Amino acid sequence: MLRFTLFGFPILIHWMFWLNSALMGGALTASSPEQLRSLLAWVVAVFLSILIHEMGHALTMRNFGDHRVGIVLYAFGGLAQGSQLRTRREDFLVSAAGPGLQILAGLAVGWSISLWRPPSLWLYQMLDGFTVVSIFWALLNLVPILPLDGGRLCQAYLGPAKQRQVLAISIVCAGVLALLSFERDLWLGLQNGVLRLLEIRVGNRVGGGIFTLLIFGMLAWNNWKQLRNEPQIPWMNAR
Repeated sequence: MLRFTLFGFPILIHWMFWLNSALMGGALTASSPEQLRSLLAWVVAVFLSILIHEMGHALTMRNFGDHRVGIVLYAFGGLAQGSQLRTRREDFLVSAAGPGLQILAGLAVGWSISLWRPPSLWLYQMLDGFTVVSIFWALLNLVPILPLDGGRLCQAYLGPAKQRQVLAISIVCAGVLALLSFERDLWLGLQNGVLRLLEIRVGNRVGGGIFTLLIFGMLAWNNWKQLRNEPQIPWMNAR
């Protein structure tokens, strides 16, 4: 466990966060010094992007008067934990702040390295990875699937009386994304289209495949179990 404080927020990073980030960056096939340096650049990019995302949540919670907020980075992402109840409006804004700040950071860095290439190859690789993670992971996070931010936005908008509808939407969206993750050409084509639209030139892409299938498959299953009032996977309910 790594612990530190940033802007007054206690931060805890579980070792599984580093492991999963490395696996997603190709740790199993990295062997040469160049590949290991690229892997390190990817892990740093993921860390900075997810931390900025959770900072967006935490700063918004603090703005609404919650001064006991902590951030945890764990195996499948991050969680900003508050200590007070929020209104639906506050919950909506808190949920939107994380991916919103993450996307803004990704756009700023992406436009910068499209106009100016850093002199260090390692720095370029890290900023390139940061751009792609910040934009595309945030966009995926905004799909209405509980417990992702998009699901929480949908939940806050529809209200507690529509919880079953939110769960049904989550199941359908998670199932569709799980299936799309195997259509690699479509998956990459969507990313290329977004980058062209934003006029950002970077080399990295967020891959689909078995890992993405497992994540969205488990999210669909977890929401199905919740819809049937069955016990869920505890760690799948974190933000």
